[in-house]
Amino acid sequence: MAVPGDPEDSDHSYLSGSPHEQGTPSSIPSPTHGPSARPRATDDLATHLGEWRALMAQRPGMTPDDVEELEDHLLSEVRDLRGAGLSPEEAFLIAVRRLGSQDEVSREYSEVHSERLWRQLVLVPSTPSPAGSLPARWDLPAALGLGLLAGLAARLPYSVLGDTASGDFYARNIVFLVLPFLAIYLAARSGTRSRSGLAVLIATFAASALLVNVYPSHEPAQTLVLTALHLPIALLVAVGIAYLGGRWRSLEAWMDWVRFLGEAFIYYVLIALGGGVVTALVTQIFFAVGLNGIDTALGWVIPVCAAGAVLVCAWLVERKKSVMENMAPVLTAVFTPILTLALLSFLAVVVASGRLVDLDREVLISFDALLIVVVALVLFTVSARHPESPRRALDWMQLVLVVAALAVDLLMLWAMSGRLLEYGTSPNKLAALGCNLVLLVHLAGSAWHYLGILTSRRPPLDLERWQCLALPVFGVWAGVVALVFPPLFGFH
Repeated sequence: MAVPGDPEDSDHSYLSGSPHEQGTPSSIPSPTHGPSARPRATDDLATHLGEWRALMAQRPGMTPDDVEELEDHLLSEVRDLRGAGLSPEEAFLIAVRRLGSQDEVSREYSEVHSERLWRQLVLVPSTPSPAGSLPARWDLPAALGLGLLAGLAARLPYSVLGDTASGDFYARNIVFLVLPFLAIYLAARSGTRSRSGLAVLIATFAASALLVNVYPSHEPAQTLVLTALHLPIALLVAVGIAYLGGRWRSLEAWMDWVRFLGEAFIYYVLIALGGGVVTALVTQIFFAVGLNGIDTALGWVIPVCAAGAVLVCAWLVERKKSVMENMAPVLTAVFTPILTLALLSFLAVVVASGRLVDLDREVLISFDALLIVVVALVLFTVSARHPESPRRALDWMQLVLVVAALAVDLLMLWAMSGRLLEYGTSPNKLAALGCNLVLLVHLAGSAWHYLGILTSRRPPLDLERWQCLALPVFGVWAGVVALVFPPLFGFH
Protein backbone atom coordinates (compact mmCIF):
# COMPACT_ATOMS: atom_id res chain seq x y z
CA MET A 1 0.00 0.00 0.00
CA ALA A 2 1.32 3.40 -0.89
CA VAL A 3 2.25 5.88 1.76
CA PRO A 4 -0.45 8.54 2.24
CA GLY A 5 0.59 11.84 0.82
CA ASP A 6 3.03 10.36 -1.75
CA PRO A 7 2.86 12.71 -4.76
CA GLU A 8 3.55 9.84 -7.12
CA ASP A 9 0.46 7.94 -6.02
CA SER A 10 -2.66 9.10 -7.82
CA ASP A 11 -4.89 7.31 -5.27
CA HIS A 12 -3.80 9.82 -2.64
CA SER A 13 -3.88 12.92 -4.80
CA TYR A 14 -6.54 14.45 -2.56
CA LEU A 15 -3.83 14.97 0.04
CA SER A 16 -2.17 17.44 -2.29
CA GLY A 17 -5.37 19.44 -2.61
CA SER A 18 -6.29 18.17 -6.09
CA PRO A 19 -9.98 17.58 -6.87
CA HIS A 20 -9.04 15.31 -9.78
CA GLU A 21 -8.09 11.66 -9.81
CA GLN A 22 -4.76 12.34 -11.48
CA GLY A 23 -1.78 13.30 -9.41
CA THR A 24 -1.32 16.76 -10.95
CA PRO A 25 -1.38 19.67 -8.55
CA SER A 26 -4.48 21.80 -8.63
CA SER A 27 -4.24 25.48 -9.43
CA ILE A 28 -7.43 26.15 -7.50
CA PRO A 29 -6.68 27.24 -3.93
CA SER A 30 -8.49 25.73 -1.01
CA PRO A 31 -11.70 27.65 -0.40
CA THR A 32 -10.95 28.06 3.29
CA HIS A 33 -7.19 27.95 3.70
CA GLY A 34 -5.51 29.08 0.54
CA PRO A 35 -2.47 27.63 -1.25
CA SER A 36 -0.04 28.26 1.61
CA ALA A 37 -2.07 25.99 3.89
CA ARG A 38 -2.03 22.96 1.57
CA PRO A 39 1.13 21.35 3.01
CA ARG A 40 -0.28 21.60 6.52
CA ALA A 41 -3.66 20.23 5.35
CA THR A 42 -1.79 17.43 3.61
CA ASP A 43 0.09 16.52 6.76
CA ASP A 44 -3.03 16.72 8.92
CA LEU A 45 -5.00 14.58 6.52
CA ALA A 46 -2.25 11.99 6.32
CA THR A 47 -2.19 11.92 10.12
CA HIS A 48 -5.97 11.44 10.29
CA LEU A 49 -5.77 8.65 7.74
CA GLY A 50 -3.02 6.92 9.70
CA GLU A 51 -5.01 7.19 12.93
CA TRP A 52 -8.14 5.83 11.22
CA ARG A 53 -6.16 2.91 9.78
CA ALA A 54 -4.59 2.11 13.16
CA LEU A 55 -7.96 2.19 14.94
CA MET A 56 -9.60 -0.02 12.31
CA ALA A 57 -6.73 -2.53 12.56
CA GLN A 58 -7.45 -2.91 16.30
CA ARG A 59 -11.09 -3.83 15.83
CA PRO A 60 -12.03 -7.49 16.26
CA GLY A 61 -12.48 -9.49 13.08
CA MET A 62 -10.47 -7.06 10.94
CA THR A 63 -7.41 -8.16 8.98
CA PRO A 64 -4.82 -5.97 7.20
CA ASP A 65 -6.43 -6.89 3.87
CA ASP A 66 -9.82 -5.74 5.19
CA VAL A 67 -8.37 -2.43 6.33
CA GLU A 68 -6.71 -1.92 2.97
CA GLU A 69 -9.96 -2.61 1.15
CA LEU A 70 -11.86 -0.18 3.36
CA GLU A 71 -9.16 2.42 2.89
CA ASP A 72 -9.54 2.14 -0.90
CA HIS A 73 -13.29 2.78 -0.52
CA LEU A 74 -12.57 5.68 1.78
CA LEU A 75 -10.09 7.30 -0.60
CA SER A 76 -12.46 6.85 -3.54
CA GLU A 77 -15.20 8.62 -1.59
CA VAL A 78 -12.79 11.41 -0.65
CA ARG A 79 -11.85 11.96 -4.31
CA ASP A 80 -15.53 12.27 -5.28
CA LEU A 81 -16.16 14.79 -2.50
CA ARG A 82 -13.05 16.76 -3.45
CA GLY A 83 -14.40 16.91 -6.97
CA ALA A 84 -17.54 18.52 -5.55
CA GLY A 85 -15.41 21.35 -4.17
CA LEU A 86 -14.97 20.30 -0.53
CA SER A 87 -11.71 20.87 1.29
CA PRO A 88 -9.53 17.80 1.99
CA GLU A 89 -10.40 17.67 5.68
CA GLU A 90 -14.12 18.14 5.07
CA ALA A 91 -14.07 15.43 2.42
CA PHE A 92 -12.26 13.03 4.73
CA LEU A 93 -14.66 13.56 7.64
CA ILE A 94 -17.74 13.10 5.46
CA ALA A 95 -16.24 10.03 3.79
CA VAL A 96 -15.54 8.42 7.19
CA ARG A 97 -19.11 9.17 8.25
CA ARG A 98 -20.53 7.58 5.10
CA LEU A 99 -18.31 4.54 5.51
CA GLY A 100 -19.76 3.94 8.96
CA SER A 101 -18.43 3.90 12.49
CA GLN A 102 -15.58 1.60 13.36
CA ASP A 103 -17.82 -0.56 15.54
CA GLU A 104 -20.44 -0.93 12.80
CA VAL A 105 -17.88 -1.82 10.14
CA SER A 106 -16.02 -4.27 12.36
CA ARG A 107 -19.31 -5.87 13.42
CA GLU A 108 -20.27 -6.46 9.81
CA TYR A 109 -16.91 -8.04 9.08
CA SER A 110 -17.14 -10.13 12.25
CA GLU A 111 -20.51 -11.52 11.18
CA VAL A 112 -19.14 -12.48 7.79
CA HIS A 113 -15.81 -13.79 9.14
CA SER A 114 -16.69 -15.01 12.64
CA GLU A 115 -13.78 -17.46 12.66
CA ARG A 116 -11.35 -14.51 12.83
CA LEU A 117 -12.50 -13.65 16.33
CA TRP A 118 -11.24 -17.02 17.53
CA ARG A 119 -7.90 -16.50 15.85
CA GLN A 120 -7.38 -13.42 18.00
CA LEU A 121 -6.83 -15.72 20.94
CA VAL A 122 -3.56 -16.98 19.47
CA LEU A 123 -0.31 -15.19 20.23
CA VAL A 124 -0.53 -12.52 17.57
CA PRO A 125 -0.04 -8.88 18.57
CA SER A 126 -3.18 -6.77 18.24
CA THR A 127 -1.18 -3.58 17.76
CA PRO A 128 2.31 -2.90 16.47
CA SER A 129 5.06 -1.99 18.91
CA PRO A 130 5.54 1.77 19.39
CA ALA A 131 8.60 3.38 17.86
CA GLY A 132 11.59 3.23 20.18
CA SER A 133 10.05 0.50 22.34
CA LEU A 134 11.10 -3.08 22.97
CA PRO A 135 11.10 -5.06 19.69
CA ALA A 136 8.09 -7.36 19.37
CA ARG A 137 10.23 -10.50 19.17
CA TRP A 138 11.72 -9.72 22.60
CA ASP A 139 8.41 -8.84 24.21
CA LEU A 140 7.49 -12.28 25.55
CA PRO A 141 11.08 -13.32 26.49
CA ALA A 142 11.47 -10.06 28.41
CA ALA A 143 8.19 -10.59 30.26
CA LEU A 144 9.06 -14.18 31.15
CA GLY A 145 12.61 -13.30 32.17
CA LEU A 146 11.57 -10.39 34.36
CA GLY A 147 8.71 -12.50 35.73
CA LEU A 148 11.19 -15.20 36.76
CA LEU A 149 13.41 -12.62 38.43
CA ALA A 150 10.41 -11.19 40.27
CA GLY A 151 9.41 -14.67 41.43
CA LEU A 152 12.90 -15.46 42.67
CA ALA A 153 13.14 -12.08 44.39
CA ALA A 154 9.90 -12.86 46.19
CA ARG A 155 10.95 -16.40 47.22
CA LEU A 156 14.67 -16.17 48.05
CA PRO A 157 14.32 -14.00 51.19
CA TYR A 158 12.32 -16.80 52.81
CA SER A 159 15.13 -19.26 52.05
CA VAL A 160 17.69 -16.92 53.60
CA LEU A 161 15.76 -15.52 56.57
CA GLY A 162 13.49 -18.47 57.31
CA ASP A 163 10.33 -17.95 59.33
CA THR A 164 11.34 -14.41 60.30
CA ALA A 165 10.83 -13.36 56.69
CA SER A 166 7.15 -14.27 56.86
CA GLY A 167 6.59 -11.53 59.44
CA ASP A 168 7.58 -7.91 59.09
CA PHE A 169 9.92 -8.38 56.14
CA TYR A 170 7.30 -9.38 53.57
CA ALA A 171 4.73 -6.97 54.99
CA ARG A 172 7.20 -4.15 54.39
CA ASN A 173 8.96 -5.27 51.23
CA ILE A 174 6.87 -7.58 49.05
CA VAL A 175 5.79 -4.63 46.90
CA PHE A 176 9.45 -3.71 46.30
CA LEU A 177 10.26 -7.28 45.24
CA VAL A 178 7.75 -7.36 42.37
CA LEU A 179 6.68 -3.91 41.17
CA PRO A 180 10.17 -2.70 40.11
CA PHE A 181 10.34 -5.52 37.55
CA LEU A 182 6.91 -4.50 36.24
CA ALA A 183 8.06 -0.89 36.00
CA ILE A 184 11.19 -1.93 34.05
CA TYR A 185 9.10 -3.95 31.60
CA LEU A 186 6.55 -1.17 31.05
CA ALA A 187 9.26 1.46 30.65
CA ALA A 188 10.98 -0.73 28.04
CA ARG A 189 7.71 -1.14 26.15
CA SER A 190 6.90 2.56 26.21
CA GLY A 191 7.91 4.29 23.02
CA THR A 192 7.81 7.72 24.67
CA ARG A 193 9.94 7.36 27.79
CA SER A 194 10.26 10.44 29.98
CA ARG A 195 13.42 11.11 31.95
CA SER A 196 11.58 13.28 34.44
CA GLY A 197 8.88 10.64 34.86
CA LEU A 198 11.40 7.87 35.46
CA ALA A 199 13.27 10.09 37.92
CA VAL A 200 10.04 10.66 39.86
CA LEU A 201 9.30 6.91 39.80
CA ILE A 202 12.78 5.92 41.01
CA ALA A 203 12.74 8.57 43.74
CA THR A 204 9.29 7.41 44.89
CA PHE A 205 10.37 3.77 45.14
CA ALA A 206 13.68 4.59 46.84
CA ALA A 207 12.18 6.94 49.42
CA SER A 208 9.31 4.56 50.16
CA ALA A 209 11.62 1.56 50.59
CA LEU A 210 13.91 3.53 52.91
CA LEU A 211 11.13 4.87 55.10
CA VAL A 212 9.21 1.60 55.34
CA ASN A 213 12.29 -0.35 56.42
CA VAL A 214 13.50 2.33 58.86
CA TYR A 215 10.14 2.67 60.60
CA PRO A 216 9.91 0.62 63.81
CA SER A 217 6.76 -1.29 64.72
CA HIS A 218 5.13 -1.54 68.14
CA GLU A 219 2.13 -3.51 69.30
CA PRO A 220 -0.64 -3.67 68.20
CA ALA A 221 1.11 -2.82 64.88
CA GLN A 222 -1.93 -1.19 63.29
CA THR A 223 0.22 1.22 61.31
CA LEU A 224 2.32 -1.64 59.91
CA VAL A 225 -0.84 -3.33 58.64
CA LEU A 226 -2.05 -0.05 57.14
CA THR A 227 1.31 0.40 55.40
CA ALA A 228 1.21 -3.13 54.00
CA LEU A 229 -2.32 -2.56 52.63
CA HIS A 230 -1.95 0.98 51.25
CA LEU A 231 1.62 1.11 49.95
CA PRO A 232 0.95 -1.24 46.99
CA ILE A 233 -1.93 1.03 45.91
CA ALA A 234 0.24 4.15 46.03
CA LEU A 235 3.12 2.51 44.18
CA LEU A 236 0.83 0.98 41.55
CA VAL A 237 -0.32 4.50 40.72
CA ALA A 238 3.34 5.54 40.54
CA VAL A 239 4.15 2.65 38.18
CA GLY A 240 1.64 4.20 35.80
CA ILE A 241 4.36 6.75 35.01
CA ALA A 242 6.44 3.97 33.44
CA TYR A 243 3.44 2.79 31.43
CA LEU A 244 2.41 6.22 30.16
CA GLY A 245 5.93 7.38 29.35
CA GLY A 246 6.01 10.97 28.20
CA ARG A 247 2.21 11.30 28.60
CA TRP A 248 2.24 10.94 32.39
CA ARG A 249 1.62 14.67 32.95
CA SER A 250 -1.63 14.53 30.95
CA LEU A 251 -4.67 13.86 33.13
CA GLU A 252 -6.64 12.18 30.32
CA ALA A 253 -3.79 9.75 29.66
CA TRP A 254 -4.28 8.13 33.07
CA MET A 255 -7.44 6.45 31.80
CA ASP A 256 -5.13 4.17 29.80
CA TRP A 257 -3.54 3.08 33.08
CA VAL A 258 -7.01 2.41 34.50
CA ARG A 259 -7.73 0.16 31.53
CA PHE A 260 -4.41 -1.60 31.97
CA LEU A 261 -5.02 -2.28 35.68
CA GLY A 262 -8.56 -3.52 35.08
CA GLU A 263 -7.58 -5.86 32.28
CA ALA A 264 -4.48 -7.08 34.12
CA PHE A 265 -6.61 -7.89 37.17
CA ILE A 266 -8.98 -9.97 35.03
CA TYR A 267 -6.08 -11.87 33.51
CA TYR A 268 -4.49 -12.44 36.92
CA VAL A 269 -7.72 -13.87 38.35
CA LEU A 270 -8.05 -16.22 35.38
CA ILE A 271 -4.42 -17.33 35.70
CA ALA A 272 -4.81 -17.81 39.46
CA LEU A 273 -7.91 -19.95 39.00
CA GLY A 274 -6.19 -22.08 36.38
CA GLY A 275 -3.06 -22.33 38.50
CA GLY A 276 -5.11 -23.43 41.51
CA VAL A 277 -6.72 -26.25 39.54
CA VAL A 278 -3.38 -27.42 38.14
CA THR A 279 -1.77 -27.28 41.61
CA ALA A 280 -4.57 -29.38 43.11
CA LEU A 281 -4.29 -31.98 40.34
CA VAL A 282 -0.49 -32.21 40.60
CA THR A 283 -0.71 -32.53 44.39
CA GLN A 284 -3.17 -35.40 44.10
CA ILE A 285 -0.97 -37.16 41.54
CA PHE A 286 2.09 -36.87 43.79
CA PHE A 287 0.20 -38.23 46.77
CA ALA A 288 -1.31 -41.03 44.71
CA VAL A 289 2.09 -42.38 43.64
CA GLY A 290 3.62 -41.86 47.10
CA LEU A 291 6.22 -39.26 46.12
CA ASN A 292 7.62 -37.02 48.84
CA GLY A 293 8.80 -33.46 48.59
CA ILE A 294 5.58 -32.01 47.17
CA ASP A 295 5.44 -29.39 49.94
CA THR A 296 8.97 -28.24 49.15
CA ALA A 297 8.24 -28.09 45.43
CA LEU A 298 5.03 -26.13 45.90
CA GLY A 299 6.83 -23.87 48.36
CA TRP A 300 8.91 -22.69 45.41
CA VAL A 301 6.48 -23.03 42.52
CA ILE A 302 3.54 -21.14 44.03
CA PRO A 303 5.34 -17.92 45.13
CA VAL A 304 7.51 -17.80 41.99
CA CYS A 305 4.49 -18.23 39.72
CA ALA A 306 2.35 -15.84 41.75
CA ALA A 307 4.91 -13.05 41.37
CA GLY A 308 5.86 -13.93 37.81
CA ALA A 309 2.22 -13.90 36.71
CA VAL A 310 2.20 -10.12 37.23
CA LEU A 311 4.62 -9.74 34.30
CA VAL A 312 2.74 -12.29 32.20
CA CYS A 313 -0.50 -10.35 32.75
CA ALA A 314 1.23 -7.14 31.67
CA TRP A 315 2.35 -8.87 28.47
CA LEU A 316 -1.13 -10.25 27.81
CA VAL A 317 -2.80 -6.86 28.29
CA GLU A 318 -0.51 -5.22 25.76
CA ARG A 319 -0.72 -8.19 23.39
CA LYS A 320 -4.48 -8.71 23.33
CA LYS A 321 -6.02 -5.29 23.81
CA SER A 322 -8.70 -5.84 21.19
CA VAL A 323 -9.94 -8.99 22.94
CA MET A 324 -10.29 -7.28 26.31
CA GLU A 325 -12.02 -4.28 24.75
CA ASN A 326 -14.91 -6.62 23.94
CA MET A 327 -14.87 -8.38 27.32
CA ALA A 328 -14.96 -5.19 29.40
CA PRO A 329 -18.51 -4.10 28.46
CA VAL A 330 -19.81 -7.62 29.09
CA LEU A 331 -18.17 -7.85 32.52
CA THR A 332 -19.41 -4.44 33.60
CA ALA A 333 -22.93 -5.19 32.36
CA VAL A 334 -22.95 -8.41 34.43
CA PHE A 335 -21.48 -7.09 37.68
CA THR A 336 -23.25 -3.72 37.77
CA PRO A 337 -26.72 -5.15 38.59
CA ILE A 338 -25.19 -7.70 41.00
CA LEU A 339 -23.42 -5.03 43.05
CA THR A 340 -26.46 -2.76 42.88
CA LEU A 341 -28.64 -5.54 44.30
CA ALA A 342 -26.12 -6.17 47.11
CA LEU A 343 -26.05 -2.49 48.12
CA LEU A 344 -29.83 -2.08 47.94
CA SER A 345 -30.26 -5.22 50.04
CA PHE A 346 -27.94 -3.80 52.69
CA LEU A 347 -29.85 -0.51 52.74
CA ALA A 348 -33.16 -2.35 53.09
CA VAL A 349 -31.85 -4.45 56.00
CA VAL A 350 -30.46 -1.40 57.81
CA VAL A 351 -33.71 0.54 57.40
CA ALA A 352 -35.82 -2.45 58.50
CA SER A 353 -33.69 -3.28 61.55
CA GLY A 354 -32.87 0.27 62.59
CA ARG A 355 -29.39 -0.88 63.69
CA LEU A 356 -26.71 1.37 62.28
CA VAL A 357 -24.30 2.64 64.91
CA ASP A 358 -24.14 -0.84 66.43
CA LEU A 359 -22.85 -2.40 63.24
CA ASP A 360 -19.89 -4.66 63.90
CA ARG A 361 -16.40 -3.63 62.86
CA GLU A 362 -16.21 -6.57 60.46
CA VAL A 363 -19.43 -5.46 58.74
CA LEU A 364 -18.05 -1.96 58.26
CA ILE A 365 -14.82 -3.34 56.80
CA SER A 366 -16.75 -5.65 54.46
CA PHE A 367 -18.92 -2.86 53.06
CA ASP A 368 -15.97 -0.51 52.78
CA ALA A 369 -14.33 -3.17 50.63
CA LEU A 370 -17.54 -3.44 48.61
CA LEU A 371 -17.55 0.34 48.06
CA ILE A 372 -13.98 0.15 46.80
CA VAL A 373 -15.06 -2.60 44.38
CA VAL A 374 -17.92 -0.38 43.18
CA VAL A 375 -15.55 2.54 42.54
CA ALA A 376 -13.17 0.22 40.70
CA LEU A 377 -16.06 -1.08 38.58
CA VAL A 378 -17.16 2.47 37.74
CA LEU A 379 -13.59 3.35 36.75
CA PHE A 380 -13.31 0.27 34.54
CA THR A 381 -16.75 0.88 33.00
CA VAL A 382 -15.89 4.46 32.07
CA SER A 383 -12.54 3.30 30.67
CA ALA A 384 -14.42 0.95 28.32
CA ARG A 385 -16.96 3.62 27.31
CA HIS A 386 -16.25 5.60 24.17
CA PRO A 387 -16.62 9.34 24.91
CA GLU A 388 -18.79 9.79 21.81
CA SER A 389 -21.11 6.89 22.57
CA PRO A 390 -24.80 7.82 22.95
CA ARG A 391 -26.75 7.32 26.15
CA ARG A 392 -27.45 3.68 26.86
CA ALA A 393 -29.11 1.44 29.43
CA LEU A 394 -25.79 0.68 31.15
CA ASP A 395 -25.41 4.39 31.97
CA TRP A 396 -28.72 4.32 33.85
CA MET A 397 -27.62 1.13 35.64
CA GLN A 398 -24.34 2.78 36.60
CA LEU A 399 -26.17 5.83 37.94
CA VAL A 400 -28.38 3.62 40.15
CA LEU A 401 -25.29 1.75 41.37
CA VAL A 402 -23.43 4.96 42.19
CA VAL A 403 -26.43 6.48 44.01
CA ALA A 404 -26.85 3.28 46.05
CA ALA A 405 -23.13 3.33 46.87
CA LEU A 406 -23.45 6.98 47.93
CA ALA A 407 -26.25 6.09 50.35
CA VAL A 408 -24.23 3.20 51.80
CA ASP A 409 -21.16 5.42 52.12
CA LEU A 410 -23.14 8.01 54.08
CA LEU A 411 -24.40 5.27 56.41
CA MET A 412 -20.82 4.05 56.86
CA LEU A 413 -19.64 7.55 57.75
CA TRP A 414 -22.48 7.89 60.26
CA ALA A 415 -21.60 4.54 61.85
CA MET A 416 -17.89 5.41 61.94
CA SER A 417 -18.64 8.73 63.62
CA GLY A 418 -20.55 6.86 66.32
CA ARG A 419 -17.67 4.45 66.87
CA LEU A 420 -15.17 7.33 67.07
CA LEU A 421 -17.24 9.07 69.71
CA GLU A 422 -17.71 5.86 71.70
CA TYR A 423 -14.27 4.24 71.44
CA GLY A 424 -11.95 7.13 70.55
CA THR A 425 -9.54 7.52 67.65
CA SER A 426 -7.10 4.96 66.27
CA PRO A 427 -5.04 4.61 63.07
CA ASN A 428 -7.52 2.12 61.63
CA LYS A 429 -10.57 4.30 62.34
CA LEU A 430 -9.04 7.46 60.89
CA ALA A 431 -7.76 5.60 57.81
CA ALA A 432 -11.23 4.14 57.22
CA LEU A 433 -12.86 7.52 57.80
CA GLY A 434 -10.54 9.25 55.33
CA CYS A 435 -11.07 6.48 52.76
CA ASN A 436 -14.85 6.85 53.02
CA LEU A 437 -14.62 10.63 52.63
CA VAL A 438 -12.52 10.25 49.48
CA LEU A 439 -14.96 7.66 48.15
CA LEU A 440 -17.89 9.94 48.99
CA VAL A 441 -16.47 12.81 46.94
CA HIS A 442 -15.64 10.54 44.03
CA LEU A 443 -19.05 8.84 44.02
CA ALA A 444 -20.87 12.17 44.28
CA GLY A 445 -18.90 13.53 41.32
CA SER A 446 -19.55 10.36 39.32
CA ALA A 447 -23.30 10.57 40.01
CA TRP A 448 -23.34 14.24 38.98
CA HIS A 449 -21.53 13.54 35.71
CA TYR A 450 -23.67 10.48 34.88
CA LEU A 451 -26.80 12.54 35.50
CA GLY A 452 -25.41 15.24 33.23
CA ILE A 453 -24.81 12.71 30.45
CA LEU A 454 -28.27 11.20 30.76
CA THR A 455 -29.91 14.63 30.68
CA SER A 456 -27.62 15.84 27.87
CA ARG A 457 -26.32 18.69 30.02
CA ARG A 458 -22.71 17.53 30.26
CA PRO A 459 -20.39 15.92 27.69
CA PRO A 460 -19.26 12.33 28.38
CA LEU A 461 -15.65 13.50 28.29
CA ASP A 462 -16.19 15.29 31.63
CA LEU A 463 -17.06 11.95 33.25
CA GLU A 464 -13.84 10.42 31.91
CA ARG A 465 -11.76 13.32 33.20
CA TRP A 466 -13.36 12.99 36.63
CA GLN A 467 -12.42 9.32 36.75
CA CYS A 468 -8.87 10.15 35.62
CA LEU A 469 -8.55 12.60 38.50
CA ALA A 470 -9.54 9.87 40.97
CA LEU A 471 -6.48 7.71 40.31
CA PRO A 472 -3.78 10.16 41.51
CA VAL A 473 -6.02 11.23 44.41
CA PHE A 474 -6.39 7.62 45.57
CA GLY A 475 -2.65 7.13 45.16
CA VAL A 476 -1.81 10.20 47.25
CA TRP A 477 -4.22 9.19 50.02
CA ALA A 478 -2.82 5.66 50.09
CA GLY A 479 0.70 7.10 50.30
CA VAL A 480 -0.30 9.32 53.21
CA VAL A 481 -1.76 6.36 55.12
CA ALA A 482 1.25 4.16 54.35
CA LEU A 483 4.04 6.64 55.13
CA VAL A 484 2.59 9.45 57.28
CA PHE A 485 0.31 7.53 59.63
CA PRO A 486 3.10 5.40 61.23
CA PRO A 487 5.11 8.32 62.69
CA LEU A 488 1.88 10.24 63.39
CA PHE A 489 0.64 7.45 65.66
CA GLY A 490 3.99 6.49 67.19
CA PHE A 491 4.40 3.38 64.97
CA HIS A 492 1.72 1.55 66.98
